[in-house]
Amino acid sequence: MVAFSGIFAVSVLVCTLITIRSSERYKAFRGGDLGGNKDPEVTEEVTKAHNKLLTKYIIVYLLATMGDWLQGPFVYALYMEYGFEKIHIAQLFVAGFGSSMIFGSFVGGMADAGGRRKFVIIYALVYIASCVTKRKYDMKTILEHCLLGGVVVCLFGSFSKHSQPFVSI
Repeated sequence: MVAFSGIFAVSVLVCTLITIRSSERYKAFRGGDLGGNKDPEVTEEVTKAHNKLLTKYIIVYLLATMGDWLQGPFVYALYMEYGFEKIHIAQLFVAGFGSSMIFGSFVGGMADAGGRRKFVIIYALVYIASCVTKRKYDMKTILEHCLLGGVVVCLFGSFSKHSQPFVSI
């Protein structure tokens, strides 16, 4: 039998290392310029505060990623346990991906306009709602879970490392 726990642990470790390696915090640790700005008015306290904020961001980002990874592989088995047929499970997955496709078209722009901090909080609230609706056994509530899950994926993408969540100093 394959040791899925070991594979998962190695995957989490690799994800953590890649995230830290590509972060601004790592570049600052290695002696690089943080954000590319050589403003003489930037004090040591501001740089330390910025580094502390980046460290907090990486920790929260990794926790959110791992939370999503932990539930992902078990969704199909959960739906089977609830007694859904394969065709209904397929429809649920399509609904989730469709929701992500639709909301992904404009959520990034909304995050830019409304502020990333606000969207991180919205992400957490929608993720909680998605997890709560997953606990019901009826198709309507599970469909709501899939639709909310698609929105969550878009919200998570709106504040990931690729979208520069902090203003460089």
